[in-house]
Amino acid sequence: MAKHFNPLEKEFLIHRYKSSRRTAKEFCVMNNITEASLKKWMKQYEEGGIEGLARADSEIQSIIPDGFDRTEESYKREILKLRIENERLKKSYAVQMNSDGQMEYVRLKEKSLK
Repeated sequence: MAKHFNPLEKEFLIHRYKSSRRTAKEFCVMNNITEASLKKWMKQYEEGGIEGLARADSEIQSIIPDGFDRTEESYKREILKLRIENERLKKSYAVQMNSDGQMEYVRLKEKSLK
């Protein structure tokens, strides 16, 4: 029985294929998918984004929250925001509101002087 991929897995495979230097046939053999499926997914992704990759009987709402801008640029902005937040957290910074109502970054713990 064939494996059913969720939309995120399909999107991941599409991006890996586009960035690889392999032919469609080689890529499909390596990832245990058919060429027809890959071509169909690529067409669906170009036409409808990640929503286009969802099966008709699945719930795409569980993947993408309501009110979220579903363009590629918004995804890139969101990834950039998360990377920045991740780096701040690695360096023990948190966001707090100061008395003026503005956001400021404060250290969660003091820097070691050792």
